[in-house]
Amino acid sequence: MVSFEHILHLPLTESEILESIQKALENSNISELDNLRSRHPNIQFDCMLRGFLGEFAIQKWLKENGIEVEKTNLILEDDQVDIDFVYRGKNIELKTSLVPDADQTIQNAILNRDIKLIKREDKIENLRGDIHLQVFFNQKRKAKDDWLKTLVVDFTKKDPQRIYDAISAWRYREDMFFVGWIDKGSLIERINGLLPKDRTWTFPKSSRDFWNCKILNSNKPTELIDFLKSI
Repeated sequence: MVSFEHILHLPLTESEILESIQKALENSNISELDNLRSRHPNIQFDCMLRGFLGEFAIQKWLKENGIEVEKTNLILEDDQVDIDFVYRGKNIELKTSLVPDADQTIQNAILNRDIKLIKREDKIENLRGDIHLQVFFNQKRKAKDDWLKTLVVDFTKKDPQRIYDAISAWRYREDMFFVGWIDKGSLIERINGLLPKDRTWTFPKSSRDFWNCKILNSNKPTELIDFLKSI
C-alpha cells in the first residue's frame, strides 16, 4: 500500500526542461495548436510538455538505478500523455496528471485517485501495457488550466527559453512526484475480484470509462526497481 512517505520526488534542471520544451515543439503541429479545438492551445502544449518531462525524469531515475529502457512511442490522449518504454520485452506506460482541485494536495490525491487507465477493451486481460506508472505534478488542474488560458504564448517562433518564461515552466523543476505503479498481472487479479459494476469508473461529462486502479492500493515507487530487475 502506498502512502505519502513512499512517493519519489523527481526534480529536473532548467536545461532538462528546456530540452523537453524543444521536443514538445518538434512533435506538435502549430496549426493544430492555433485552431479551435476542445482545449486551449496553451493547455494542449502544457499537457504534451508534461508527458516529455515525465519521460525524461523517469528514464533518468531508472538509469540511476541500473535500469536502461528504450522509448517506443508517444501516444497523445485527451487528458494526458502516455509515454511508452520497453524493458526486457515488457511495455511500460507512464501516466502524468495534475492534482485535482478538489483534492488540493498530492497527499489527498493518493488517497482519492486512481492510476488513470482508460478502458479501451472489453476485458481487463486485453489491457495494453504490462506496467503502469503514475506521476503527479504538484499543481492544481483547473487552476492551472484557467491560468494558461490567460497567457499569450507564441509557439510559431519555437523558442524554448521564451516559452519556458511565458508559461513559468521553472515550476516543473521541483513539482514532479512518482506516486505509484502496478503490473498487469496484479491488476487483472484485482479487477476480476470485484463485482462487474465496481470494475470501472467515470466522471461527469466524461465520454470514457476507466479501470478501477486505486493509487492507494498500488505498489511503492522504489519497488519498481527490484520488480524490473527480476524480469
